[in-house]
Amino acid sequence: MTATPPESESPLATTFEGAASAAPEALPRVGALFIGVYALAMFGIWMAINLPATITVALRIAELDPVNKTTTYSLVAGIGTLVAVLANPFFGRLSDRTRSRFGRRRPWIVVGLAGTTVGAAVIGLSDSIPMLILGWVLMQAFINAAIAATLAIVADRIPESQHGLVGALSGTASAASTVVGIFFIQAFPTSILAQIGLPVAIAIVFGLALVALMKDDKPAAGERAPFTLKEFAGSFYINPRKSPDFAWFLLAFFLINLGLGVMATYAVYYLQDQIKIAEADLPGTLFVTFLLSGLVALFVAPLAGWVSDKTGRRKPLFVLAAVLMATGMGVIVLAQDATMFIIGQTLGAGLAAGILFGIYIAFAVAFRDG
Repeated sequence: MTATPPESESPLATTFEGAASAAPEALPRVGALFIGVYALAMFGIWMAINLPATITVALRIAELDPVNKTTTYSLVAGIGTLVAVLANPFFGRLSDRTRSRFGRRRPWIVVGLAGTTVGAAVIGLSDSIPMLILGWVLMQAFINAAIAATLAIVADRIPESQHGLVGALSGTASAASTVVGIFFIQAFPTSILAQIGLPVAIAIVFGLALVALMKDDKPAAGERAPFTLKEFAGSFYINPRKSPDFAWFLLAFFLINLGLGVMATYAVYYLQDQIKIAEADLPGTLFVTFLLSGLVALFVAPLAGWVSDKTGRRKPLFVLAAVLMATGMGVIVLAQDATMFIIGQTLGAGLAAGILFGIYIAFAVAFRDG
């Protein structure tokens, strides 16, 4: 899901495995309180990583290394993505195997939030690129521990009849995180600690609320097989013959998020270097860009989830998201001013991302064992 935060997206193979042995409809329906707290926890977790992945880190790099900002940011983003790709299945596997008396998901949510806080502090206090990279590595690693454990709760506790609803709300939470997070940039334009620290604080509050609500979180059952390198490597591979629908889902999910990642990751520098927007106008333009696309995604995500539940068809929505993503990127490439750039971002990071946010969890759970 960065992101789906662009840099926090990673293989979903382990994310939905936790309850693979249980029949989804055998699970009891969960109440409105649990769904609400779960959505808020996802909101906080996504905001903690979405905001730095799209804006905060880029602005910080521009301050620390203005001459080489594009190259440096590519390096930082690449390292962060690699860490996320490895961390998500790693912590997902650990979560699946945890036999703590506190359960198997709750400990990793807490550990993830704690590590994310440390990483955010390092970035906020950084005065060099190496120190910033260290903080970003810590954030990416530990936020993915929280993400893997939190997303696995869908398969653990929520029946299939509610997957669309919970998935749509989770997607809406991701979209809302950017909308709300952009206000921190506007309110504290010169304070990196506030810009990166306040979203993490919100993630801690809502994440711990979810942990407190899950007092019945059970430890992993059955025999615990050795955690080998081969098993871990299997997190990155899905046999297309055994699970063709899930394999196609992962490919589509990756490609759409690739477009989303490019659009979000380089928005700051594209406005500066290609659109040639004045420095004084940059914060306002970013605010409008992410607010508009976020609001569109916020509206579209639950609508997409509702449509997919009603029709029972999710693949056409994926196709539509891909077309909208490609169109949005085309508009951005041809943009000569901020208005066209905002339109392109709204098509891709708004409409396309909203559709993706609204259906990807339900889609992944439905086809994981297809």
